[in-house]
Amino acid sequence: MIDVAAFDMAGTTVEDGASVLEAFDRVLDLAELDGTKRVSARNYVVETMGQSKIEVFTHLFGERASELNHAFEGLFREVVDERGAREIPGVRLFVEDLIERGVRVGLTTGFSPETRELLIERLGWNDLFRVRVSPVDAGRGRPFPDMIWHCARELAVTDITRSAAFGDTPSDITSARRAGVGLVVGVLSGTGTRDDFAALGVAHVLASVVESGELLANW
Repeated sequence: MIDVAAFDMAGTTVEDGASVLEAFDRVLDLAELDGTKRVSARNYVVETMGQSKIEVFTHLFGERASELNHAFEGLFREVVDERGAREIPGVRLFVEDLIERGVRVGLTTGFSPETRELLIERLGWNDLFRVRVSPVDAGRGRPFPDMIWHCARELAVTDITRSAAFGDTPSDITSARRAGVGLVVGVLSGTGTRDDFAALGVAHVLASVVESGELLANW
């Protein structure tokens, strides 16, 4: 059995339901982007899903990045208020079972701490994931390994090769590999496709994190 499991949030443990893209579309309205520029910006967001939001906004909006990222935080809250926040079915029971078996667990996300904690509160996960890491906590976001390293330190990891990391985007996979994680798992519950993971040579691709019990037990 692994010692530690690090999970991404949106698309991996939390149902996204296109909430991130909806909030971003509202940001594009504020930025008054249309036509090919709007399409290009939206495509970039999809391609970089899982990465630090402020870094994505800096690439897209330059000097307006901080302003529009702040707007995104508020607009995402609006979308969550409208649609609610839901876990991927079975996640709580799955994680509780891991904890009972001695596995230490943590969350990593490209969201800011404010957005992350909004989701944690709405999901009732304060007691489930006590270690939660955003790019600002670690120094850099994905695809860099910093968030996983930070999570590992908080969870007192002594051998990162005995850790598992789960994610639904190529950035999640790249970050975990750079961190030296022993078991890297791609899930199809978010934006990533089998083709995306195949292109990266990911050995373990599952429909959902809750299907990984046997894999983790035998690692």
